[in-house]
Amino acid sequence: MRDIEYGVFLPIGSGGWIPSTNAPVLDGSYAANRTVVQLAERLGFHFTLSQAVWRGHGGATRHFDDNLESLTAAAGFGEATERIGLWGTVNTSMLHPAVAAKIIATSDQISGGRSGLNIVAGGNRAAERQMGIGLDLDNPEKYRRAAEWVSVVKALWTEPSVDFDGEFFTLRDCQSGPKPVQGVPRMICAATSDAGLRFVAEHLDGVMFEGITDDRVIEVGQRTRRIAHEQGAEHLKSLCIFMVVPGETDADAARRVQHYSQAKDTVALASLAAEFGAGAIPVDVTSNNADAAAWAQTMALSTGTLAGSPETLAERLAGLADAADLDSMIFIMPDFVDDLRVLGEEVLPILERNGYGSRLRTALPPLARL
Repeated sequence: MRDIEYGVFLPIGSGGWIPSTNAPVLDGSYAANRTVVQLAERLGFHFTLSQAVWRGHGGATRHFDDNLESLTAAAGFGEATERIGLWGTVNTSMLHPAVAAKIIATSDQISGGRSGLNIVAGGNRAAERQMGIGLDLDNPEKYRRAAEWVSVVKALWTEPSVDFDGEFFTLRDCQSGPKPVQGVPRMICAATSDAGLRFVAEHLDGVMFEGITDDRVIEVGQRTRRIAHEQGAEHLKSLCIFMVVPGETDADAARRVQHYSQAKDTVALASLAAEFGAGAIPVDVTSNNADAAAWAQTMALSTGTLAGSPETLAERLAGLADAADLDSMIFIMPDFVDDLRVLGEEVLPILERNGYGSRLRTALPPLARL
């Protein structure tokens, strides 16, 4: 039995995750995403995650031009659900840790203790430039600042008053209430470089990385375990993001991939390739732009896509979970209703029967077909 949690990376940005004019139209609205979160809960997924994007990528698909604010959206989903975990994302360069601590504690109260947090240690330079934020930190400085940010947030969640003298933050008798219902919420960060993995192992609960290729997933997963062991961070969890395209048969899934790939939004993809290397999730900003370019290709369905029948998807996911020693799989997909149903009703049950995790059990009634 491998204890795996399953998550859904919500499409809170316009255009969804595939910059193609042939892809299903996703507007990124709160109403649409509330439906996705409720469906994910009823299907037994353990958590949802949403991205933090402050500037989109344009093109014919207006890719991410309209993007909900992640923490606010997660708070809203807390009122619409009962069991599923709700993880938001915050850029440490854009939000003071004392402000973030209060927002997340409030969200945790709304959801009854189901909040989680993905932190982006760097920043998106295009988004920062438009706001006049000029940190532009190099990698070592970026991680020193993020470490202070995390330390301040954790202290404000657990202590009645905080005094903090750091290189980047200074607090005097800083008080923050209420505290999170659950204590300290789980915190993760995207990383693939050794420096990034060491930062996460020391300060956070989990590392997130992208499923660009099978070999890359396995290499990063194994390196994560090695670095965690070296730092005595046996608690560290590995979370991998997978782009999945299901079909009734492998051939059906392949035809879907081909259809989407025939109408790529090249303007949006060029922007994605440039900006992912500057700090947007989920690519690690400490690595070179090769990872950024590869992730853009994944989103263009050129590499890294898991496409196939439910049986094929389950087999490939199980193999990667074992080879990379994964603790969690986070899914993105073209259609977040029909494709999500296939994952929840057909793929996850196969994985569960074969000993790969156990879906979240809810007492909620089934969601009507949409």
